Amino acid sequence: MGKRWLKDRKRDYYYRKAKQENYRSRAAYKLIQLNRRFKIIKPGYRVLELGCAPGGWTQVVRSIVGDSGFVVGVDLQSTEPLGYENVVFIRGDFTSSEVRDRLKQLIPRCEAVISDASPAISGVWSVDHARSVELCENALSLAEEHLEQGGALLVKVFQGDLTQELVSRAKKSFSFVKLTKPKASRSESAEVYLIAKGFFPVKKGEIYEANVADVSRRGDGIAYINGVKVFIKGAARGERVRVRITALKKGYAEAEVC
Repeated sequence: MGKRWLKDRKRDYYYRKAKQENYRSRAAYKLIQLNRRFKIIKPGYRVLELGCAPGGWTQVVRSIVGDSGFVVGVDLQSTEPLGYENVVFIRGDFTSSEVRDRLKQLIPRCEAVISDASPAISGVWSVDHARSVELCENALSLAEEHLEQGGALLVKVFQGDLTQELVSRAKKSFSFVKLTKPKASRSESAEVYLIAKGFFPVKKGEIYEANVADVSRRGDGIAYINGVKVFIKGAARGERVRVRITALKKGYAEAEVC
């Protein structure tokens, strides 16, 4: 890093604020601002954090979830412990089978998965963007394995031509998806954050077998698929049908008979 970069960093408002308030990184304020707006993390939540070093986001998460919550952080680098029994750090690659197996033991279910992870920067924008999206896709895959229904995902991604594909994939599993940039992000940075809320253990566009248990007032069949209440157009009570999920709503899904 050059002298100019170090000088600019010391002048940075959030860098100085983090030093004053004992946060390990200025990135803490990105999470504070995002959570204030979108309510991703709440008291008592179990949270899986990817790319956690040096621990600035983890400090924020622990302050929100409190003693009744649980936080597991993963990073390739070691992260200095925070001194809380309900905060666990794992050094390793969250895309590896070894780390994934350990996560299944430590935090099989959670209410939020968050990631401020960045790829190793090559200096070639198309490469760095593609690597960033790949990291996010791996985070999304982990979220689909660990999230409770209704859970949330927050990931950092470098903007580019693949970003909308990531958004489209997230929309298959979440009822609310949005790209945003917190005030604490540097204006010159290409980073944005994908917010996905209302997780469903069924995917929009996919086909499932369903037993119709009841009929709604509108005449739609009602079935439960992977624990999700699904309204099926044109289905009658007692039928077993193949359905395609057409929409994810707040608390329920809609489907049509194939």
